Amino acid sequence: MPLKEAPKKWKPPKGPKPIQRKNKNAIGLGRALKYARQKENAVEFLPDGEMRFITEKHEADWVKLRSVTQESALEEFLGTAELADKDFAADRHANVKIIRMDSGDDSAVTQGFSLTNEQRENINLKQREHARELIVPRRPAWDKTMTRFQLDRQEKEAFLNWRRKLAMLQESNEDLLLTPFERNIEVWRQLWRVVERSDLVVQIVDARDPLLFRSVDLERYVKEIDERKQNLLLVNKADLLTLKQRVAWAKYFKSKNVAFSFYSALKANETLQKQEELGEDYVQEEMKEELEDGEVEDESILESVKILTLDQLEELFLARAPAVPLTVPLPGQQPVTQIGLVGYPNVGKSSTINSLVGAKKVSVSSTPGKTKHFQTINLSDSVILCDCPGLVFPNFAYNKGELVCNGVLPIDQLRDYIGPCTLVAERIPKFYIEAIYGIHIQMKSPEEGGHGEHPTAQELLVAYARARGYMTQGFGSADESRASRYILKDYVNGKLLYINPPPKLDDDTPYTREESAEFNKDIYAFERLPETRQIQLLEAAKSKAIVDFDLARDLNKLTFSAHTGAENGSEASGVTHGGKQAALHNASSSLDRDFFQMNSITGKLTSPFHKNAVVGNNGKKHNKKNKKDKKRAEMRPEW
Repeated sequence: MPLKEAPKKWKPPKGPKPIQRKNKNAIGLGRALKYARQKENAVEFLPDGEMRFITEKHEADWVKLRSVTQESALEEFLGTAELADKDFAADRHANVKIIRMDSGDDSAVTQGFSLTNEQRENINLKQREHARELIVPRRPAWDKTMTRFQLDRQEKEAFLNWRRKLAMLQESNEDLLLTPFERNIEVWRQLWRVVERSDLVVQIVDARDPLLFRSVDLERYVKEIDERKQNLLLVNKADLLTLKQRVAWAKYFKSKNVAFSFYSALKANETLQKQEELGEDYVQEEMKEELEDGEVEDESILESVKILTLDQLEELFLARAPAVPLTVPLPGQQPVTQIGLVGYPNVGKSSTINSLVGAKKVSVSSTPGKTKHFQTINLSDSVILCDCPGLVFPNFAYNKGELVCNGVLPIDQLRDYIGPCTLVAERIPKFYIEAIYGIHIQMKSPEEGGHGEHPTAQELLVAYARARGYMTQGFGSADESRASRYILKDYVNGKLLYINPPPKLDDDTPYTREESAEFNKDIYAFERLPETRQIQLLEAAKSKAIVDFDLARDLNKLTFSAHTGAENGSEASGVTHGGKQAALHNASSSLDRDFFQMNSITGKLTSPFHKNAVVGNNGKKHNKKNKKDKKRAEMRPEW
C-alpha cells in the first residue's frame, strides 16, 4: 500500500508587504518655523535681473485686526518700537533690567471706587480742563504718487506721535485716569476709511452713559476732512430710560447744540417680528401711551424725546446727510449716499443695522469687538451703510470698573472683579438686587468692617454664590469669581439697571451720589421686576396680610420659605428670599436646630453619658454571658 503523505501544515496566504506610511507630522515645529523664516527673507529675481528682498512679515487678517486695549509695560515698549521701525539685538553682557511700573493688578484703579462727592467734583474739573487733549489719530495727507511703503511708514509715524501725546498727558497729570483705548493701528485704519467715504457719520452711544461713549474729537475730525460732512449722535437702548430721564438728556444735548436722536434696536427688531405676525398695519401704541401718561413740562422737546421707529430713522439719515452725495460716482452709475456707523464695542451697531435692513445681515455677539472689518450694506439703491469695527476711544474715567460695567472690556477675561462689583453694589439699591435674584444679602455693621449704607462687593457675591450653589473646591467657600461674571453680565444686559444722569446745565458739574440715586428712583419699581418675581412677591405679601405692598419698604418682611417669616408686620428673622438654600446662617447651628427641634420633640439628658450602661435582666452588665448561664441552667438534669 502506498504510504499516505503527511498533511501539510496550514500557512496563512502571503499578501502584499505592509507599506510603511510616512508620518504626516514628521516635519515638526522646528522645520515649520525654519520654513516660515526662509519665506520672510526670500530673495526674488525680476525678469530684468533686478534682485528684490521680501522683508515684510505676513500676518493673518484676524491677527492684524485684533483689538488691543491693554498692554503690559514690555508689550507697550515692543509695540512702540515696531511703530518706530526700530530693531534691537540682545547683548549678553549688558546689565539691563525691564521693570514693570504697574503692580500687575488694578490696585491703582480700584482706589477710586468709593470717592466722595467732593473728590469726584475735583477730578471732573481736571477732566474738563484737558478734554480737548483727548484726540483721535488723524490719517496723514497722501496722494496717488506715494508708494504703499511710504504711506505705511507715514501712517505709523503719525500714530506713534499720537500715542506719545496721550502718554505725556497721563504722565503730567497723575490725578487723571485715562481709560484703556485701542492701540492697534489696523483698527484705526478701518475708522479712517469709513470717515473718508461717509457723507454722514453716526456715532452710536449707549443711553445708560452717553458721554462715556461719545467722542467729541471724532466730530471735529469729520469736519476737518470735509466741512460738508455731517455728524449725528444716535442714543441707542433708549427703551431702558424713563420719559423723565430722556427729557433730562434731551435738555442737555440741546444746550450743547448736539444733533441727537433716541433709538432702540431691540425694540425695533421686536416691532419687525410683530409686523410679520400682525401685518403691516401694526402701530406702536406703547409710545403713545407713554407720552400721554408722562408729564413733560417743556413742550418744545416733546418730539426729540420720542424713540424713533425704523421708518423715522431712515428718514432722519437722509435728512441729516448732504443733499448731494460727496463721493463722485463712476461713469454710468448713480450717486449713492454713504452713512458710516461708528461707536464703542457692544453699543448695538450690528443690531441697528439688522433692524434697518430688516433681516440678520450682520452677526451679533455680546462679546466686545465682534465686527473685525468695516462692512458695506445696501440699504436701498441710493443709500449704503458702512459698519465700522468697535473702537475704544481715549477718554477719562474715575475707574476701570466703568468700562467693565458698560461692556467695553470683556467680562470673561476679567481678573479684578471686586472693583466692578463694588460699583454695582453702590449703584443698585440693596432691596432691588434681593428682589431680582431672590436672595438675602447679609451686611456687616461698620464696626465689623462693613460699609453700612450699601453692601460690599464680597457680601453681594457671597449671597449670590450661596443662593445658586456656586462653591469652590477644597474648603467649599462661595465662588465669588463665578458669581461676579453672572452679576456683571446682568448689569451689562440691563437686568440690573443704572442710568448715569447728565451734567448740570448751569455749571456742567456732575451729579452727587444722592442726586444720582434720586435720578434713578423710578426704575427700581415693582412693575420693572420680572413677571414671575412679581407673582411670588404678591403671594408672599398676601400670606403676611400686607396691604399696599411697597418694594423698598416691605421686602424685608417677606420670605419665600414657609419655615421662617415675619409676624405682625415685623422684620423677618431669617429672610430667605430664594428659598431655604439661600439663607446665610451657621451650618452647625442649623443642623442642631433641625435635629433637636424636629416635630417639636426635645431631648433631655438625665445623667452623664459615661455613667450609662447596658443592663441585662439580672442587673449585670454583660448580658451575653448571662444568657449562656441561663441556658446551661435549663439544660441541667433535675435530681
